[in-house]
Amino acid sequence: MLMAWLKLIRIKNLLLISISQILIVCFLFSYHQLTPVVYLYLFCTFCLAAAGNIINDYFDVTTDATNKPNKQIVGKHILPKNAFGAYIIFNLLGLIAGTYACILLQSVLLYFYGIPVILLLYLYSKQLKGIPFLGNFIIASFTAFSILFFLMIIPSNPYQKQIIYILAFFAFALNLIREIIKDIEDVKGDKKANLKTLPIIIGTTRTVAICKFLIIVTLISFVILLYVTNTIYIKLYILITLTIPLAYCFQLLKSAVKKNDFSRISGILKLIIGFGILAVFFA
Repeated sequence: MLMAWLKLIRIKNLLLISISQILIVCFLFSYHQLTPVVYLYLFCTFCLAAAGNIINDYFDVTTDATNKPNKQIVGKHILPKNAFGAYIIFNLLGLIAGTYACILLQSVLLYFYGIPVILLLYLYSKQLKGIPFLGNFIIASFTAFSILFFLMIIPSNPYQKQIIYILAFFAFALNLIREIIKDIEDVKGDKKANLKTLPIIIGTTRTVAICKFLIIVTLISFVILLYVTNTIYIKLYILITLTIPLAYCFQLLKSAVKKNDFSRISGILKLIIGFGILAVFFA
Protein backbone atom coordinates (compact mmCIF):
# COMPACT_ATOMS: atom_id res chain seq x y z
CA MET A 1 0.00 0.00 0.00
CA LEU A 2 2.87 2.36 0.84
CA MET A 3 4.37 1.82 -2.61
CA ALA A 4 1.03 2.69 -4.20
CA TRP A 5 0.95 6.01 -2.32
CA LEU A 6 4.56 6.78 -3.25
CA LYS A 7 3.79 6.08 -6.90
CA LEU A 8 0.64 8.21 -6.70
CA ILE A 9 2.55 11.31 -5.60
CA ARG A 10 5.37 10.51 -8.09
CA ILE A 11 7.97 10.36 -5.32
CA LYS A 12 10.88 10.02 -7.78
CA ASN A 13 9.87 13.18 -9.63
CA LEU A 14 9.31 15.05 -6.36
CA LEU A 15 12.73 14.07 -5.02
CA LEU A 16 14.29 15.13 -8.33
CA ILE A 17 12.60 18.54 -8.04
CA SER A 18 13.72 18.98 -4.42
CA ILE A 19 17.30 17.90 -5.11
CA SER A 20 17.42 20.20 -8.15
CA GLN A 21 16.22 23.14 -6.06
CA ILE A 22 18.81 22.43 -3.35
CA LEU A 23 21.57 22.24 -5.98
CA ILE A 24 20.48 25.59 -7.42
CA VAL A 25 20.67 27.20 -4.00
CA CYS A 26 24.01 25.62 -3.04
CA PHE A 27 25.91 26.09 -6.29
CA LEU A 28 24.39 29.28 -7.67
CA PHE A 29 23.98 31.12 -4.39
CA SER A 30 25.59 29.49 -1.32
CA TYR A 31 24.80 26.65 1.04
CA HIS A 32 24.48 29.37 3.68
CA GLN A 33 21.32 30.41 1.84
CA LEU A 34 19.64 27.14 2.85
CA THR A 35 17.74 29.09 5.47
CA PRO A 36 14.50 28.04 7.22
CA VAL A 37 12.59 30.14 4.67
CA VAL A 38 14.16 28.24 1.77
CA TYR A 39 13.49 24.86 3.42
CA LEU A 40 9.88 25.88 3.99
CA TYR A 41 9.61 26.90 0.33
CA LEU A 42 11.07 23.54 -0.75
CA PHE A 43 8.60 21.70 1.48
CA CYS A 44 5.75 23.87 0.17
CA THR A 45 6.69 23.06 -3.43
CA PHE A 46 7.00 19.35 -2.59
CA CYS A 47 3.53 19.24 -1.00
CA LEU A 48 1.78 21.26 -3.71
CA ALA A 49 3.37 19.17 -6.47
CA ALA A 50 2.34 15.98 -4.65
CA ALA A 51 -1.22 17.31 -4.34
CA GLY A 52 -1.19 18.20 -8.04
CA ASN A 53 -0.14 14.65 -8.98
CA ILE A 54 -2.87 13.16 -6.78
CA ILE A 55 -5.70 15.30 -8.13
CA ASN A 56 -4.51 14.66 -11.69
CA ASP A 57 -4.83 10.89 -11.19
CA TYR A 58 -8.10 11.39 -9.32
CA PHE A 59 -9.69 12.98 -12.38
CA ASP A 60 -7.85 10.68 -14.80
CA VAL A 61 -9.33 7.35 -13.71
CA THR A 62 -11.03 6.86 -17.09
CA THR A 63 -8.09 7.88 -19.27
CA ASP A 64 -5.54 5.96 -17.17
CA ALA A 65 -7.59 2.78 -17.56
CA THR A 66 -6.90 3.06 -21.30
CA ASN A 67 -3.53 4.84 -21.51
CA LYS A 68 -1.68 3.05 -18.69
CA PRO A 69 -3.78 0.25 -17.16
CA ASN A 70 -0.71 -1.35 -15.56
CA LYS A 71 0.20 1.93 -13.83
CA GLN A 72 -3.28 2.97 -12.74
CA ILE A 73 -3.41 3.60 -8.97
CA VAL A 74 -6.58 5.55 -8.10
CA GLY A 75 -9.57 3.25 -8.38
CA LYS A 76 -7.32 0.20 -8.52
CA HIS A 77 -5.03 0.31 -5.47
CA ILE A 78 -6.30 3.43 -3.69
CA LEU A 79 -9.94 4.43 -3.25
CA PRO A 80 -10.83 7.75 -4.94
CA LYS A 81 -12.15 9.20 -1.64
CA ASN A 82 -8.84 8.37 0.09
CA ALA A 83 -6.88 9.94 -2.74
CA PHE A 84 -8.95 13.13 -2.48
CA GLY A 85 -8.40 13.20 1.28
CA ALA A 86 -4.63 12.98 0.73
CA TYR A 87 -4.93 15.79 -1.82
CA ILE A 88 -6.51 18.04 0.83
CA ILE A 89 -3.85 17.13 3.43
CA PHE A 90 -0.90 17.87 1.11
CA ASN A 91 -2.40 21.22 0.12
CA LEU A 92 -2.93 22.14 3.77
CA LEU A 93 0.66 21.17 4.63
CA GLY A 94 1.91 23.27 1.72
CA LEU A 95 -0.14 26.27 2.80
CA ILE A 96 0.99 25.92 6.43
CA ALA A 97 4.64 25.84 5.32
CA GLY A 98 4.01 28.85 3.06
CA THR A 99 2.30 30.76 5.86
CA TYR A 100 5.19 30.16 8.24
CA ALA A 101 7.66 31.25 5.54
CA CYS A 102 5.61 34.44 5.02
CA ILE A 103 5.86 35.17 8.74
CA LEU A 104 9.64 34.73 8.67
CA LEU A 105 9.94 36.83 5.50
CA GLN A 106 7.49 39.39 6.86
CA SER A 107 5.92 39.27 3.41
CA VAL A 108 2.92 37.67 1.72
CA LEU A 109 4.95 36.64 -1.34
CA LEU A 110 4.46 32.90 -0.91
CA TYR A 111 0.69 33.33 -0.92
CA PHE A 112 1.04 34.57 -4.50
CA TYR A 113 2.77 31.26 -5.21
CA GLY A 114 0.84 28.69 -3.16
CA ILE A 115 -2.81 29.64 -3.64
CA PRO A 116 -2.66 30.23 -7.44
CA VAL A 117 -0.72 26.95 -7.85
CA ILE A 118 -3.38 25.00 -5.94
CA LEU A 119 -6.20 26.56 -7.97
CA LEU A 120 -4.46 26.15 -11.32
CA LEU A 121 -3.42 22.52 -10.72
CA TYR A 122 -6.96 21.67 -9.67
CA LEU A 123 -8.50 23.42 -12.67
CA TYR A 124 -5.87 21.87 -14.93
CA SER A 125 -6.69 18.34 -13.74
CA LYS A 126 -10.46 18.88 -13.85
CA GLN A 127 -10.89 20.93 -17.00
CA LEU A 128 -7.97 22.89 -18.46
CA LYS A 129 -5.98 19.87 -19.61
CA GLY A 130 -8.75 19.34 -22.15
CA ILE A 131 -8.16 22.76 -23.69
CA PRO A 132 -5.58 22.63 -26.51
CA PHE A 133 -2.16 23.93 -25.49
CA LEU A 134 -3.40 25.82 -22.41
CA GLY A 135 -2.93 22.85 -20.07
CA ASN A 136 0.56 22.23 -21.44
CA PHE A 137 1.44 25.89 -20.96
CA ILE A 138 0.24 25.90 -17.34
CA ILE A 139 2.36 22.88 -16.31
CA ALA A 140 5.45 24.24 -18.08
CA SER A 141 4.93 27.64 -16.44
CA PHE A 142 4.60 26.06 -13.00
CA THR A 143 8.00 24.40 -13.45
CA ALA A 144 9.65 27.62 -14.61
CA PHE A 145 8.06 29.73 -11.88
CA SER A 146 9.24 27.32 -9.17
CA ILE A 147 12.79 28.30 -10.25
CA LEU A 148 12.11 32.02 -10.69
CA PHE A 149 10.65 32.25 -7.21
CA PHE A 150 14.13 31.85 -5.70
CA LEU A 151 14.78 35.45 -6.79
CA MET A 152 11.98 36.55 -4.48
CA ILE A 153 13.25 34.80 -1.36
CA ILE A 154 17.06 34.91 -1.81
CA PRO A 155 19.11 38.11 -2.34
CA SER A 156 20.78 37.86 -5.77
CA ASN A 157 23.24 39.74 -7.95
CA PRO A 158 22.80 40.38 -11.72
CA TYR A 159 24.82 37.26 -12.68
CA GLN A 160 22.71 34.99 -10.45
CA LYS A 161 19.53 36.51 -11.84
CA GLN A 162 20.74 35.87 -15.37
CA ILE A 163 21.42 32.18 -14.62
CA ILE A 164 18.02 31.78 -12.97
CA TYR A 165 16.30 33.33 -16.00
CA ILE A 166 18.19 30.98 -18.34
CA LEU A 167 17.34 27.91 -16.23
CA ALA A 168 13.69 28.95 -16.02
CA PHE A 169 13.46 29.52 -19.78
CA PHE A 170 14.88 26.13 -20.68
CA ALA A 171 12.80 24.41 -17.97
CA PHE A 172 9.71 26.01 -19.50
CA ALA A 173 10.62 25.20 -23.11
CA LEU A 174 11.61 21.57 -22.49
CA ASN A 175 8.63 20.85 -20.24
CA LEU A 176 6.27 22.41 -22.77
CA ILE A 177 7.61 20.12 -25.49
CA ARG A 178 7.40 17.09 -23.19
CA GLU A 179 3.82 17.86 -22.13
CA ILE A 180 2.71 18.06 -25.77
CA ILE A 181 4.53 14.79 -26.55
CA LYS A 182 2.72 13.16 -23.61
CA ASP A 183 -0.60 14.34 -25.08
CA ILE A 184 0.27 12.57 -28.34
CA GLU A 185 1.24 9.50 -26.32
CA ASP A 186 -2.11 9.50 -24.45
CA VAL A 187 -4.39 10.42 -27.33
CA LYS A 188 -6.34 7.14 -27.25
CA GLY A 189 -7.46 7.47 -23.64
CA ASP A 190 -7.98 11.22 -23.93
CA LYS A 191 -10.46 10.65 -26.75
CA LYS A 192 -12.47 8.28 -24.56
CA ALA A 193 -12.54 10.95 -21.84
CA ASN A 194 -13.74 13.53 -24.40
CA LEU A 195 -10.71 15.74 -23.81
CA LYS A 196 -9.77 18.29 -26.47
CA THR A 197 -5.99 18.13 -26.40
CA LEU A 198 -3.84 19.47 -29.22
CA PRO A 199 -3.38 16.16 -31.11
CA ILE A 200 -7.12 15.43 -30.88
CA ILE A 201 -8.09 18.85 -32.24
CA ILE A 202 -5.51 19.34 -35.00
CA GLY A 203 -4.21 15.80 -35.44
CA THR A 204 -0.98 14.05 -34.52
CA THR A 205 0.89 15.13 -37.65
CA ARG A 206 0.37 18.85 -37.05
CA THR A 207 1.08 18.48 -33.32
CA VAL A 208 4.37 16.76 -34.14
CA ALA A 209 5.17 19.67 -36.46
CA ILE A 210 4.60 22.09 -33.55
CA CYS A 211 6.92 20.01 -31.36
CA LYS A 212 9.58 20.09 -34.08
CA PHE A 213 9.28 23.88 -34.29
CA LEU A 214 9.61 24.23 -30.50
CA ILE A 215 12.64 21.92 -30.52
CA ILE A 216 14.28 23.99 -33.27
CA VAL A 217 13.71 27.20 -31.26
CA THR A 218 15.19 25.54 -28.17
CA LEU A 219 18.16 24.18 -30.14
CA ILE A 220 18.87 27.66 -31.49
CA SER A 221 18.83 28.92 -27.90
CA PHE A 222 21.32 26.21 -26.94
CA VAL A 223 23.58 27.24 -29.84
CA ILE A 224 23.45 30.87 -28.71
CA LEU A 225 24.31 29.72 -25.19
CA LEU A 226 27.26 27.75 -26.59
CA TYR A 227 28.46 30.86 -28.39
CA VAL A 228 28.28 33.22 -25.40
CA THR A 229 29.85 30.90 -22.81
CA ASN A 230 33.58 31.24 -22.36
CA THR A 231 34.53 28.00 -20.62
CA ILE A 232 35.23 24.90 -22.71
CA TYR A 233 33.81 22.59 -20.01
CA ILE A 234 30.46 24.38 -20.07
CA LYS A 235 30.42 24.29 -23.88
CA LEU A 236 31.07 20.53 -23.87
CA TYR A 237 28.44 19.92 -21.21
CA ILE A 238 25.77 21.90 -23.09
CA LEU A 239 26.69 20.18 -26.35
CA ILE A 240 26.84 16.59 -25.07
CA THR A 241 24.04 16.50 -22.48
CA LEU A 242 21.57 19.02 -23.92
CA THR A 243 22.06 19.95 -27.58
CA ILE A 244 22.85 16.52 -29.09
CA PRO A 245 20.11 14.62 -27.16
CA LEU A 246 17.52 17.26 -28.11
CA ALA A 247 18.59 17.05 -31.75
CA TYR A 248 18.19 13.27 -31.42
CA CYS A 249 14.62 13.80 -30.18
CA PHE A 250 13.96 15.89 -33.29
CA GLN A 251 15.25 13.03 -35.44
CA LEU A 252 13.11 10.48 -33.59
CA LEU A 253 10.01 12.61 -34.14
CA LYS A 254 10.41 12.21 -37.90
CA SER A 255 9.62 8.50 -37.69
CA ALA A 256 7.53 8.38 -34.49
CA VAL A 257 4.20 6.63 -35.03
CA LYS A 258 3.44 4.31 -32.12
CA LYS A 259 2.76 5.13 -28.47
CA ASN A 260 6.13 3.59 -27.50
CA ASP A 261 7.93 5.95 -29.92
CA PHE A 262 6.54 9.00 -28.15
CA SER A 263 7.14 7.43 -24.72
CA ARG A 264 10.80 7.06 -25.65
CA ILE A 265 11.05 10.71 -26.72
CA SER A 266 9.32 11.81 -23.51
CA GLY A 267 11.84 9.80 -21.46
CA ILE A 268 14.80 11.40 -23.25
CA LEU A 269 13.33 14.87 -22.70
CA LYS A 270 13.01 14.09 -18.99
CA LEU A 271 16.73 13.24 -18.89
CA ILE A 272 17.59 16.45 -20.75
CA ILE A 273 15.62 18.47 -18.19
CA GLY A 274 17.58 16.76 -15.40
CA PHE A 275 20.92 17.48 -17.06
CA GLY A 276 19.82 21.07 -17.61
CA ILE A 277 19.35 21.56 -13.88
CA LEU A 278 22.72 19.90 -13.18
CA ALA A 279 24.34 22.59 -15.36
CA VAL A 280 24.19 24.76 -12.25
CA PHE A 281 27.39 22.95 -11.15
CA PHE A 282 29.22 25.12 -13.70
CA ALA A 283 27.60 28.39 -12.58
